Amino acid sequence: NTGTPVVTLGEGATPLVRASRIAEAMGLERVYVKDDSRNPTLSFKDRKSTVAISKAAEFGATGVVNMTAGNAGSSVAAYASRAGIPAYIFTIDGISDSKLAKLLSYGARVFRTNAPTKELMTFVGDVAKRYGMVNMTAASRFNPYVKEGSKTSIFEVFEELGGSLPDWIFVPIGGGGNLAGIYKGLRELKLLGLIEKFPRIVGVQGKDCAPVVEAFRLGLRPDQIPVIANPSTIAHSILDSWAPDGDQALTAIRASGGLAVGVSDEELLESMKTLSGQEGLYLEPASAAPLAALGKLVGDGTMGADESVVLFATGSGSNQPDATIAAWGRPPIVELDLEGFSKYLSK
Repeated sequence: NTGTPVVTLGEGATPLVRASRIAEAMGLERVYVKDDSRNPTLSFKDRKSTVAISKAAEFGATGVVNMTAGNAGSSVAAYASRAGIPAYIFTIDGISDSKLAKLLSYGARVFRTNAPTKELMTFVGDVAKRYGMVNMTAASRFNPYVKEGSKTSIFEVFEELGGSLPDWIFVPIGGGGNLAGIYKGLRELKLLGLIEKFPRIVGVQGKDCAPVVEAFRLGLRPDQIPVIANPSTIAHSILDSWAPDGDQALTAIRASGGLAVGVSDEELLESMKTLSGQEGLYLEPASAAPLAALGKLVGDGTMGADESVVLFATGSGSNQPDATIAAWGRPPIVELDLEGFSKYLSK
């Protein structure tokens, strides 16, 4: 017993879904989706928040502050509400109304800003210091406890696969903290003697917002990851021009013999449609990024048919419903005509 009062909403223990139709279509034997959209606030961020808010409560925090593209802030706001701690949330430009509504619903003090990622993160850190708050920005360089939460997803995969791990894991990268946390979990499993080698890790970003992918492509050192000017991706949850934990993510990718892959908006939308239309998984664009990258690696022969894959799905489609409409289009308005309806029947 550490003495830490646990602040929980029932996070974790999310399903590992075998995506049999996707595997068959790609000519692969085993593809799984670790569906962290099933967490209480509909994203993997709850794994981080339960640990970080629990520690903040233990320390007697009078306030927490966070910057967010939506999912992290919603999670922090929910767990802070649960703990009775005021939350001050700064959002990036372009946050969807659905994410904004969820933030507001938890009673957080929400502030919109057009500031670039790196400048906003610095400001949030300054607010924490000036006003005696705990910085809850979901990167381990700002709050070391978040990594202790995110590593638990790979522990669950290990358990769900009967004490083994896949050959490959695919993880979306925004700030890089989730991938860094998963890698920490892998190292702990190895130190405990439970695994002998790491899965190969593929980090995935939007191709026009890809600082880690660019550093990997150019062979840069972890401390040389660039800041992207005018970043763009439909995957708002990974719309980070600067990756604060990108150095750790890049190190993990290389240590595992993995890859960093950029994917287009078109590939993201198509992968969303595949996940929901073929496997019943309603996921946001960032969660579709691993499947889009998998398609690339299958296409160029990198993946072997006998290799197993886990795709980390980090958030629900409910977090960004406008992207769902963009992917599928709006339904037709029809007349109530029984004969005419035949043209809409599946062939």
